[in-house]
Amino acid sequence: MKKSLLAFILLLPFFASAHEGHGAAKSFPRPPEREISVEAQPWVQNCVAEPYLVADFIYWKVRQDGLQYAVKGIEDTGNPVTTKGKIYEPDFGGEPGFRVGLGLNLAHDGWDLLLKYTWLYASADDRISGGLTDDTIRPFWTHSLVGFLNGGVTRATSEWDLRMNVLDLEWGRNYYISRFLTLRPFFGFKGFWSKEDFNVRYRGLVLSQAGDNVVGSTLVHLNQDTWGFGIRFGTNTAWYFARNWSAYADLALTAAWSRYDLDRRDRGVNHSTNGETLLMSIGYDRYTMTPIMELGVGLRWEMWFNDDSYHALIQAGWEEQIWWDFNRFFHIFQPNAMLGNLQFQGLTLKFRFDF
Repeated sequence: MKKSLLAFILLLPFFASAHEGHGAAKSFPRPPEREISVEAQPWVQNCVAEPYLVADFIYWKVRQDGLQYAVKGIEDTGNPVTTKGKIYEPDFGGEPGFRVGLGLNLAHDGWDLLLKYTWLYASADDRISGGLTDDTIRPFWTHSLVGFLNGGVTRATSEWDLRMNVLDLEWGRNYYISRFLTLRPFFGFKGFWSKEDFNVRYRGLVLSQAGDNVVGSTLVHLNQDTWGFGIRFGTNTAWYFARNWSAYADLALTAAWSRYDLDRRDRGVNHSTNGETLLMSIGYDRYTMTPIMELGVGLRWEMWFNDDSYHALIQAGWEEQIWWDFNRFFHIFQPNAMLGNLQFQGLTLKFRFDF
């Protein structure tokens, strides 16, 4: 049996050659002898590779779930609720940033390579005040009854900031699938590193053993340093309704293996003595997969000149990203309560020039 199998394997190329010679009219060369989909990138004059530059201005609203720091509308039997309460979180707004890229248009089959770097800094804050008998503040990150401020909380503030750095490497091909529709599928890698801080301050009363009310504060500091690397793939599509004008739509998906380095440090301050007590100091590291989705739509103007050797592009659009479960700040009393997504959305202006 083994000898027969070996003989079949050795004779297989001869059978294949005989079949090609007999049925040459029905055979198809691999790869095809003629181009199936016409490339849409500028013509590479040197027949090897030529560079192009990309620069983006971004103005995005950055929001992270799970940063609620206080709530009103929860009372006890002695002080019934009289008005509808509210949950408070930092006030997120728009933030400017940039993205730059260096690419290569390859002569081989219209392929291209692109390396992009994105930088964005975002911050948000909020503050509230309340009373001890009504309009009471219930803190999210400490326990108001058994914690340092066991006499109640009268004021709460929160501050959050994020520093995000992202590298994307793409290998793609831009080609026509009809006279007025182009497609650029790509694959590559995404790498990122970020630093995130969340500071919450509660001010209220500390009940001493003698029964005196002393003004004090609880300071909660949470830090999250994250990096990740993973496979990224997607597509860029353009619908041309005029020679130089088109509507575009972009999609990219990533699964990034990520490391989260988390630290939490709580301090209690007695304002009458300026004494400080370390209430909590915890560090925690975790590896997990971070799913990322990127979407973009908008309008594009472009032109080719010098016999299609050079290309210029300007586009404006709306971009959205979601990074699932990026918030890993840990809550002592409710460990899974604060898990949340990181979200970006806003305006992106792109400039590109192909040499």
